[in-house]
Amino acid sequence: MDRSLPRTLLVCLFALGASFSAVAQEQVPAPTTPAVVLSSGSQGGGYWNAAKRLQSVAAQKADLAVEILPSTGSLENLEQILDDSSPVNLAFTQADAAQFYLDSHPGQIEKLDLLENIGQECVFIVTGIDSKIRTEKEFHEATDLRVGISSPTSGTAVTFKYMESGIPAMSDISVVYGDTLAALKQLNSPDATVDAVMVVHRPRERSPEVSYALEHSDRYRFVELNDELYLQSMWNGSRIYRTMKLAMPEPNEPVRTLCMRGVLLANKQKLTIEQRNKLSDLMLYHWMEIYPTK
Repeated sequence: MDRSLPRTLLVCLFALGASFSAVAQEQVPAPTTPAVVLSSGSQGGGYWNAAKRLQSVAAQKADLAVEILPSTGSLENLEQILDDSSPVNLAFTQADAAQFYLDSHPGQIEKLDLLENIGQECVFIVTGIDSKIRTEKEFHEATDLRVGISSPTSGTAVTFKYMESGIPAMSDISVVYGDTLAALKQLNSPDATVDAVMVVHRPRERSPEVSYALEHSDRYRFVELNDELYLQSMWNGSRIYRTMKLAMPEPNEPVRTLCMRGVLLANKQKLTIEQRNKLSDLMLYHWMEIYPTK
């Protein structure tokens, strides 16, 4: 038997393996587009959940990685996206918060693109059942009124400040920051620290404050709001606030209140051309997978 045959076969196998290795190396995909960085809201909130869907769809449909950073809300998102030293190049924010911030930071609008709308954010102002404040007019004209808001950095606080900028009478309202659910439970007490509690969130979201008021509808009422006095517009000319009549779980009556859009912003100066193109395709062809609307 020719002893050179196994040796020849072994050489051929090595050559074949090297050939496969070279082919495999040639087929390794090129590095993907660098990740975009999205500043969202608090973990588990409406914006955070939308960010997770965006992350998933972007990876599957656009080969684009999305890093999500939690935040305290709209104002921090705006600060991060416009901070040149921050990696954030995408941000969720309320329309009124965006305009409020940009009004006090002239020239920053040049950096931003409005990529998409992301549903509605609505204002809920709750008072005790015996309160004389039932309408927007009474809310504005009340004297020594104290309104409870959770935090000065919250989207609710920004909404109040922006509403106040268009209605001078609101400057007489005192804002008390703190635990709004605890304050709500005391609204009907002589020891109440506030006269009303204000929260802002999605129409169908049930914050602890709104849920408690609905569960005890014999003790609380929602102040009726409309957009007749709030005429502010965004930089693109669209009205910020509009009146909506929101259905509530039976037997509660619908709530008439103000709502504004949530928006997804991009800092075009922080994005590469490839990132911008992929984001454009994502918004154009796959947005309904990220944020389906009825």
